[in-house]
Amino acid sequence: MREWSFVIVAAGKGRRFGGPPKQFEKLGEMPLWEWSARTALKLKADGVDQIVLVVPPGMESSMEAGTARIRSRIDLVMVPGGERRRDSVLNGLKAARGKRVMIHDSARPFVSPMLCRRLVGEAVERGSAVPLLPVTDALKHAEQGVIDASVPREGLLATQTPQAFPSEEIQRVLEETPGHFSDEAEAWLVSGRDLGWTRGDPLNFKITFPEDMELAHRVLRGSSVERTGFGFDVHRLSPGIPLVLGGLVIPFPLGLCGHSDGDLLCHAVADAVLGAAHLPDIGNLFPASEGRFRDIRSLDILKEAVEMAREKGFTVSSVNVVVNAQVPRLAPMADEIRKNLTDVLFAERPGTVSLTFKSGEWTGDVGNGEAMRCWAVARLVTEGDPWHVHPDETPDA
Repeated sequence: MREWSFVIVAAGKGRRFGGPPKQFEKLGEMPLWEWSARTALKLKADGVDQIVLVVPPGMESSMEAGTARIRSRIDLVMVPGGERRRDSVLNGLKAARGKRVMIHDSARPFVSPMLCRRLVGEAVERGSAVPLLPVTDALKHAEQGVIDASVPREGLLATQTPQAFPSEEIQRVLEETPGHFSDEAEAWLVSGRDLGWTRGDPLNFKITFPEDMELAHRVLRGSSVERTGFGFDVHRLSPGIPLVLGGLVIPFPLGLCGHSDGDLLCHAVADAVLGAAHLPDIGNLFPASEGRFRDIRSLDILKEAVEMAREKGFTVSSVNVVVNAQVPRLAPMADEIRKNLTDVLFAERPGTVSLTFKSGEWTGDVGNGEAMRCWAVARLVTEGDPWHVHPDETPDA
């Protein structure tokens, strides 16, 4: 049942962080808040069908473009935060349409889908759930910078987010329970309600100080995954067919035969991307036996291949392409073709396209102007997703 809203609280001022609000700091290729949103996307099969993003007042309009790629895949609502955390959370809850809600701090970018699934299961059974970790460090108390006592750690548990509750009930608790609360679970307990819990995740740490951001960057560097894919295609040249390469229509009396527009350059690059992501090739994904793919733009096939790889957690980092053609002379078109490829391959992160044209040296079918061949190598990397090496996640999760 689609009954969960995922509320991301990203309305803080970042006073302890020292500088601009930390939720908009870049971690890898994404701002902190987007890491949490991408976790929510992975929970669609578990009932999450709405993201509520609570942002600093006045920033809703300026963030429209930055949230577009998330909004294209799930219902995302932006609401302004309030003066206190309680006010911000209440604003988010009022926009949430799910029967149940997970409330998450945007400053915890590495929350895993598996942790959220454990919370969902516990909350459904117990009515609420929070992630907890045992305190393992020795604790001290200080007054005005002077350490004056040790604090026993036995029985102490550190609380993380997300925290899961029935939407209407947690809203009522926050509206009716007096006092200052560090998190929603504290208000829930003060109101006299029982609180369910599950074991938290050490990777789900909170970024509060600049040193925490440096630690997050180290986690990304240590969990990066790279894959390389190889693609190849060959097509016959025939009269009366438009010649299309890299999405560019090239004036020439001969064109490349194919079920699509015959753009063997895009075909080779698409197969390289798909191969690196361990996905089927374009012959299986866009079979010639299906009429709906007849005359499809190969640049659109490439765009779909890139999106499929992205769904698996990968983005394209670089592409190396070699086109083997005797005619026409293609070098003058290199910049336009490179731009078309760049626009599709690197819509979300910077990357490079290496493009080389080799003649057939007047030998064989290519040298005789009867065909063209293309080879492509694509390098894919994870988006800095630590769950690719997380003990309770797999690369395909």
